[in-house]
Amino acid sequence: MAQKKKTVSKRKPARKRTKPAESGSQLAQLRGIVSQLRARIEKEAHARKLDSRLITEAKRARDEIVRQVTSLRDQGKRLAEQLQSTLTDAKKREKARQDALAVVTELREELARKTEDLRLKTVELRNLAQESAHRAREIIQGAPPTPPPGSSEPGSKEE
Repeated sequence: MAQKKKTVSKRKPARKRTKPAESGSQLAQLRGIVSQLRARIEKEAHARKLDSRLITEAKRARDEIVRQVTSLRDQGKRLAEQLQSTLTDAKKREKARQDALAVVTELREELARKTEDLRLKTVELRNLAQESAHRAREIIQGAPPTPPPGSSEPGSKEE
């Protein structure tokens, strides 16, 4: 018997490397993807930077508006107080004016009454002066006293 020869297993051929052209195209693809990602990251960073600036400026603007509103509110309160004070003062002045007008009216009425009283007393004094002068004349002339015209004595009758 003859011995069987061992059969040697054939080696599988080694994997073939990819062609350099194929690996170059993958490398180029990867480089393209990297550059796209880098561009996207730069855009996002730029956008974030802009957003950050906008947020900062918005906060600054809001703070300025709050400051101005507070200032205007305080100024409005001061003006309201001044207006209230002025209105109160005007009301007081109007009341004082009305009181003064009432006093002036009363004084005018009193002056009119006193003027009328003075006129009546002047007439009365004039009549008394005339009567006194008439009596003095009669006394000086030695004539008997006669009643003044317009007055009557209790015992005499005028016809």
